[in-house]
Amino acid sequence: MGASVTLEKTGMEEFFEFYAKARQKTMPEVLRINARLLAVELAHRTQPYGKNDSVKKVAEGAIARDLLGGKARYGLFAPITDFMAENAEDYPSGNIRLFIKKDGTVYGTDKAHFRRFATKGSLRLLHKKAFTNGKMSSAGSGTRDIGRWKFIDKYFVPPEVLSEYVASVQAKVGLAKSGWAACAKQLKGAVTGSPTRGIPRWVTRHLGDFGFGYIQDNADKADNPSITLTNTCRYADKVCPENTRAAAVAMVKQNMVKQVLSMLRYERKQMKAAA
Repeated sequence: MGASVTLEKTGMEEFFEFYAKARQKTMPEVLRINARLLAVELAHRTQPYGKNDSVKKVAEGAIARDLLGGKARYGLFAPITDFMAENAEDYPSGNIRLFIKKDGTVYGTDKAHFRRFATKGSLRLLHKKAFTNGKMSSAGSGTRDIGRWKFIDKYFVPPEVLSEYVASVQAKVGLAKSGWAACAKQLKGAVTGSPTRGIPRWVTRHLGDFGFGYIQDNADKADNPSITLTNTCRYADKVCPENTRAAAVAMVKQNMVKQVLSMLRYERKQMKAAA
């Protein structure tokens, strides 16, 4: 679905004018400089949150747990062992766990599916089915003894195909963030040096392959100048919801206020020193 956010001076006209004068910048320059900073802030606030390499590693670990399972969940896929492959007729698809009430009625079941000839493409289709709104399904987790278990289909697939698929999904970490990086890149005239400065390499690496972002630059308009940033990643609105985007705008404006106050304090010190 994507996500958009607009930086404009509406409601803060006098402050924006004062800020532009204090920074000795034109209004279009002010909007472009701070729109780039907004793009950087949005990239940090989009899941996975943060910018350090440790964030990337945590996200990669979460992907592995989603796909392969862990302490808190059962996992969508598992590798077929050599023994399973050699005795395929003894491993048909079917129920692997039944959940039965005290009166003997079955209220749910987990199922196993053996896919000896699965490909990365078929794994992607199965994964996509379990992946909604930018998040994995919570199937394979819950409290079993009180009937809150979320039932799953578990797929046993060739280990080499599974390993390649997990690596390919982990390589996409930072993809949703890169939509904001693409916006920052289009504001290259707003900063000396790299326009994506402040956004980590594991996010900007996606810019060469995907164009998940664009800007609408109306900074030169005399009436209500503005710049709109749009992240076109299909689940951007889920991993960077509206309240998060609003908080990012508020943070950028707050930093503008801090800059002005800092300049005023500096000028006051200079005046006292000269008196």
